[in-house]
Amino acid sequence: MHDSYTQNDLILFIYDEVPEKEKFNIRKALETDPDLYFAYHQLLQVIGNLDTLNYEPHPSSVELVLEHSHHEEHFH
Repeated sequence: MHDSYTQNDLILFIYDEVPEKEKFNIRKALETDPDLYFAYHQLLQVIGNLDTLNYEPHPSSVELVLEHSHHEEHFH
């Protein structure tokens, strides 16, 4: 068990990217460490907000990619 967990550890935990034994240890730490629990919930909120964002490229970026693709077609 770690003495302390980092944000990276918590992110891996949230995304279920840690071994089972480590999950158990992190859960126990969340139960006993109020600061870690607070950080965990902050990350959950941030991740939840990120999941609601819509990503669209700027029109000029799309145009540049299309121009490059068109240019590549003529030389291959």
